Amino acid sequence: MPSTELNSETSEKPFSSRKLESLDDIPREIADHRIHAEFGDLIASEKSEIVREKPDVLEKPDEFAESAKKIGLQNTEGILGYSTKLEEPAHILKVDVGTEIATLIHEDLHRFTHPETMREMTSTESRGRLYEGITEHLTEKASAGLHGFRPGEVYQDEVRHAEDVIGEIGEQSLRDYFFKHEISDEMQKAIERLSGMEPKK
Repeated sequence: MPSTELNSETSEKPFSSRKLESLDDIPREIADHRIHAEFGDLIASEKSEIVREKPDVLEKPDEFAESAKKIGLQNTEGILGYSTKLEEPAHILKVDVGTEIATLIHEDLHRFTHPETMREMTSTESRGRLYEGITEHLTEKASAGLHGFRPGEVYQDEVRHAEDVIGEIGEQSLRDYFFKHEISDEMQKAIERLSGMEPKK
């Protein structure tokens, strides 16, 4: 079999027993594989099953804009995807495949965020920006080496905020907080301090 993105992405773990029914299933499967290869030990199996049973929807621009209006998002310019909660599919704008996969990863990471962590991290606008930076930082980890993925194109300032937090508390502590809501005093202090500060340049 020739070396292709699909072949390389699925060589460690074959596709699940789900039947592939459309081309959109391929980026969804690659995103799922990458998330679980990077964070699988932190994600409860029941959450994984919910996301697989209610897979994200990839939509053309007009469909994406119409779906967004239903949740009150009137302007989708510059938006590649959105998600509302674990139990509902995320909506992803159809663009190039590398961007689609990275966006699927980002939105599914939102779906996999521990509910208490999400509540805390979206309680203010500044914390919401930090949360997006943390999510994009984790997206970049799971998307490393992905054909067509260009890190640093979205949430640049927010990712710098996330990196400031990681510099203080470490990558594993950040992951434990994101997925399991295990929070140390150091993490709490870093979030409180850095969610309202400008990131280091």
